[in-house]
Amino acid sequence: MSEINKDINSTEKLLNAIRRKDEKSFTLLQRPEAAFSGKKPPQKIKLTFPKRFSNKKNYTVGVDIGREFIRLVKTTKGLGDKSVLVDQRIVKFGPQISKDSSEFIALLKSSLVAFCGPLANCDIWTNVSTSDVNVYYIKVPRVPKKQLENVVYWTAKKEGYIDDEKSVFDFEIQNEIVEKVNPKYSVMVYTAPKAEIEKIKTLFSDIGIDLAGITIISFAIQNIFRSRWMPAIKEVFVSLYIGNDFSRIDVFNKENLVMTRSIKTGNSSMVEAIVESVLEKTGNVRLRNDEAKKILCSLSPDSEELKDTDFGYDFKKEEILEMIFPVWERLARQVDMTLKHYTSTSENKKIEKIYILSSINIYNSVRDYLSDQLEIKTEFFDPFKQQTIPSSVESLNISERIFLAPALGLSLSDNKHTPNAIFTYYEKDKEINIKRINKITFLSFLAALFVCLFLIVYQGFQINSVTKQQEKLRKDLAFFNPLLSIDTVSKVANEVKMKRKIARQYAQRYLGMAVIGEVSDITPPDIHLISLKIAEEKTLPKADEKASREADKGTEVIIQGVISGPRNMLDSNLSQYVMKLENSPMLSHVSIQKNSIETFKKNEILHFILSAKIG
Repeated sequence: MSEINKDINSTEKLLNAIRRKDEKSFTLLQRPEAAFSGKKPPQKIKLTFPKRFSNKKNYTVGVDIGREFIRLVKTTKGLGDKSVLVDQRIVKFGPQISKDSSEFIALLKSSLVAFCGPLANCDIWTNVSTSDVNVYYIKVPRVPKKQLENVVYWTAKKEGYIDDEKSVFDFEIQNEIVEKVNPKYSVMVYTAPKAEIEKIKTLFSDIGIDLAGITIISFAIQNIFRSRWMPAIKEVFVSLYIGNDFSRIDVFNKENLVMTRSIKTGNSSMVEAIVESVLEKTGNVRLRNDEAKKILCSLSPDSEELKDTDFGYDFKKEEILEMIFPVWERLARQVDMTLKHYTSTSENKKIEKIYILSSINIYNSVRDYLSDQLEIKTEFFDPFKQQTIPSSVESLNISERIFLAPALGLSLSDNKHTPNAIFTYYEKDKEINIKRINKITFLSFLAALFVCLFLIVYQGFQINSVTKQQEKLRKDLAFFNPLLSIDTVSKVANEVKMKRKIARQYAQRYLGMAVIGEVSDITPPDIHLISLKIAEEKTLPKADEKASREADKGTEVIIQGVISGPRNMLDSNLSQYVMKLENSPMLSHVSIQKNSIETFKKNEILHFILSAKIG
């Protein structure tokens, strides 16, 4: 792992690049179109509504896969959102089993199923090799939140930290600082190879597990402090992991990882030193690495003692320490140089404590030596100390507890405080927007619910009021004694019908006189009526009024007469007379049956016969 702490002094130039004012620098950077997984974030995010508001699992399981061990730790949230250890397990497998083999996949699956129970109830986190991940620290100008992602991306891109095609890019804003009166953000950025991330995801997906997160051990150790599992009592402290092929120095400022560096000195260097020392002393005996490792581990009280059949059984502790002392010396020197570099670049902040982790059983001598050489309080990293833990953990020795520390840190992971290579800042922004939409949707639903409840209550009051009013009217109706009754109304109705019938009979009786009077009023002086006949058509006797009207409409009137006057006005006078009859309210359907010119007393007259209907 490499670590670089850079600062961008030209604030204006960077902002110009972001705002596309400096077209030259913008072109040189050749920023791609998307930033997720190493690409530029889009300006607009298309959001969809989630199926549910929360998919939080009950348990979080950390899976630390080593060379010969699978270490598992399960935690859950207790009172006050405090993490509680549920279970732990160390599964050992032989060096002959390859991690790419079907045998290892079957072992991993069976171990997880037996340890986790229902996998759907667990968020599973694992780690990618620290040597594959690059962590950098940069400072960027303080800009509005909407521009911050672009500023960080362009700064990292300009420094050459990002390979869009091969790596996943993510960052974390750690704190605000003031440098030369200019406010800035201190930002941790990291890149991880896409191929390695996909390889890990495929390993777990092949056994039916969708990983919740992938991170590195340095961030897992950071989780232990950020989750308050182990309070960061000192302001600045160091985690020194002595691995097989390398060692890693992680510097923490309170709860934040502020510097990380890998050095090539590790336990394998001590094994090689023992092999070379034995060869030098004996001249012809070259130990195998496993034999030399067994001698090295014999320094720890947590390891089995060497048997009389083992090479080095007669070695004294001082002799073994003398063999590996040059490696200790080199390790202490490299650690010291790293810590001095951090102190010189961080306002001379003093390192107050060093925690030691190891890939093999630990021994007190290395702790005492480093503490003496570095003049810093040094202790083994036991995350289970001063914790309420199951009896299965209490029975573990200090080396086993240290071995479980990375898996414990993974089980304390949360996207809120853990960098996640499969849930980068892009997904976090998208999740924030989805939660915002969920919140708006929920509040809208809540407002609609309140409106509905108000309407229900209002309608309830209205119904209650109407019910009371109805009850009052019923009581009033019960005491009401009307003058009318059904018999009275029927009697009055019959009387009305009888009077109307009598009236109709009178009208029928005097119909002829009414017609004669109407025709007489309409007929002008130059028209002389000869006859007026009223002919009733035969109809069946009807008792109701409708039948009477139909009978009236069937009564026909025959009018015969003559028109005297100038010859050329006779036809016109007849037409006018027909129109007057047609306009009469008593007559309708007036038609000319006959009209002819005749001579009367040497004068021409128009003889006519008209027919009309009454009504």
